[in-house]
Amino acid sequence: MGCNEEFKQLVNILEQELDMSVQLKNLFEEKKEILKHSKTDELGIIDNKIIAQSNLISELEKSRKKISNILLGQDGCMSDYVKFSEENEPAYTDKLKDLNVKICNNSEQLVLLNHQNVELMNHGIIMTNKMLETIVNAFVPQGSNYNESGKTDSHDLDMWTVNEEI
Repeated sequence: MGCNEEFKQLVNILEQELDMSVQLKNLFEEKKEILKHSKTDELGIIDNKIIAQSNLISELEKSRKKISNILLGQDGCMSDYVKFSEENEPAYTDKLKDLNVKICNNSEQLVLLNHQNVELMNHGIIMTNKMLETIVNAFVPQGSNYNESGKTDSHDLDMWTVNEEI
């Protein structure tokens, strides 16, 4: 395989990685909506889709690294690919620069969505803990309050206790 063919394959893989990352971002947005609407039964389904998409991206990444090692002698980054393109394949330089911008923008959005999803999950955990605490407290037997007159019906301090303190 010639240098030109390998470089075309590299550009093709980069485009596929971008497409897969955009699909991953869409899944993260879907997960955000699921978390906002507390649809816990759908959460496992979307998580499985995210894992599957991440695995596909990892496979593409392995292919990209393999071709990068052939072309550059190392696992390169986008700036390495642009530099290589400027020197060896100038027809692809603009395309790679455009891909670089799109990949960077998508990566920033992925990080932001992931952070928002983590915050939503933490909030859900807090709300669930409060609900469980309320339920448990409703079923816990309440102890009785006593004063000098004997057992009282409420847990509130009555006037008699306040008068005694004064």
